[in-house]
Amino acid sequence: MKIIPAINSQTFEEVKNKIDLLKDLTKEFHIDVASENFCNYQTWSNPIDLEKIDEDIEIGLHLMLNLKPQEILKWNNKRVKKIILHLEGTDNPDGLIKIAKKIRRKIYIALSHSVEFEFIKKYLPYIDGVLILGVEPGKSGQKFIENTFEKIQETKNELQKNQKMTIDGGINKENISKIISLNPDFIILGSAIYSAGNPRESFLKFQNLAL
Repeated sequence: MKIIPAINSQTFEEVKNKIDLLKDLTKEFHIDVASENFCNYQTWSNPIDLEKIDEDIEIGLHLMLNLKPQEILKWNNKRVKKIILHLEGTDNPDGLIKIAKKIRRKIYIALSHSVEFEFIKKYLPYIDGVLILGVEPGKSGQKFIENTFEKIQETKNELQKNQKMTIDGGINKENISKIISLNPDFIILGSAIYSAGNPRESFLKFQNLAL
């Protein structure tokens, strides 16, 4: 089980600063890329900026975007090790998965509160894992939606042994013990780390809990 810091920022300068703050503690970061037309919230979204990040940093990109299949190609960067897709944000989910596979990155499907598991089930054979959102797509700092636990259990029952489960959104010091008890492969924490008085200390505390 691994704790991964999530960066949900409106400027690349803030993205870079948040990476630099923790990069001696972890080389793996989760970056949210959101658009107004998908989730009524806008983050940094310029893939060219990825070249300014240290080459030893491993990025998981959570694309909260309305995507056409070919648009996934602009996010193809050697620092990007994992891409998380919202299939409800495309008119061609089959094509999006097909093109995403061609860039040879780990591919995850995001399962939002408003999306039924049956919608993504047919794509499970073609992906590396599922990211379960405990909040609505968009801004960091939202409250965890309690019926997310039902989605977590449903997902666990369907994943193969080689597929990974990630839980993201609304996780904090009050509920992380319950999240850990569900034994996900990855736990994504944003505001619980970066909005703390000491983000480095907060990250290490959460990391120790997950060991």
